[in-house]
Amino acid sequence: MHIHEQLEIFLITYNRAENLDKTLRQIFADSSPIRSCSITVLDNCSTDRTAETVQAHLTHANLKYIRNAYNVGLGGNLVKAMEMARKPYFWILCDDDDFDWTQWNEVEQALASGIYDIVMTTYSEGFRNETIPYLLNEMAFVPSAIYKTAHIDHTVMTNAYAMAHNLFPFHALSIKIINNKGKIFVPKGRVILQGKGQKSHAAKKLKAGVYKRLQTFSLLWGYIDAYSLIEDKKLRYECMDVLCLGKGFLSSMLVFMKWFPFTMQNLFDIFYYVSFRQKIQILLALGIHYFPVSFYKTEKDIRICLFWFLKTKIWSFK
Repeated sequence: MHIHEQLEIFLITYNRAENLDKTLRQIFADSSPIRSCSITVLDNCSTDRTAETVQAHLTHANLKYIRNAYNVGLGGNLVKAMEMARKPYFWILCDDDDFDWTQWNEVEQALASGIYDIVMTTYSEGFRNETIPYLLNEMAFVPSAIYKTAHIDHTVMTNAYAMAHNLFPFHALSIKIINNKGKIFVPKGRVILQGKGQKSHAAKKLKAGVYKRLQTFSLLWGYIDAYSLIEDKKLRYECMDVLCLGKGFLSSMLVFMKWFPFTMQNLFDIFYYVSFRQKIQILLALGIHYFPVSFYKTEKDIRICLFWFLKTKIWSFK
């Protein structure tokens, strides 16, 4: 079976016409092995020159352009791609991706075999770990995985719509596959050249009036919210230990408190889903975050500080 019969591609975009043009040029270059695949650009109601940019590439008969009537958010656009998938495998790309096609053969062979439920296309530079916690973390970078379409069902789509607000609706599919002990292929080389920090690009300030969860989106909370679908409790907690690659859970919580929207709602949701050991680490992170280490002279000082924090924050929580 030829690659264009096996694989269809959805390219999500919003207001990045210049980046989109560069990505489309790479996809349709003479050296591109996916240039014959069905490619659908899902434009999230861009207000720049995105439509004109795509129009210039519509000389390729296999390119389709869909402009959403409304900006449905990143999560909504991802769900739309999942819902439209029909061929044996589908791949969601972003409008700023860079490719190295020299590594494509092993990916194509994995797809041709039909035995894999997820075919990975990349991994973070400096990290290569084929355990589920690390692979699931890598899948947060949307183009990092090609999925077998047959696994999409009513439950997956219900969960995907429900999870659109955490910006990881595709984890409704990836975690279903993991729960079913599906086969995952990890290539030796990288096809998508994932840059450092690209997983966090989704965390952008949104306009007032949108759902509060979107206004206060936290990447690490999004991970944990999605990971709640993992049926194996031990595996679930192991995945939650790998939130920031190269950091343990305590360090990840300190990152969350320093760099991401730190709301009590996000904190309580994280606290609810994690293990008892991880709950203790959250409390320790709160102490470290709000009070200098030199402040503590006894264990009683730590308890007093944490009690004060929780008391004042809970009373002021809206």
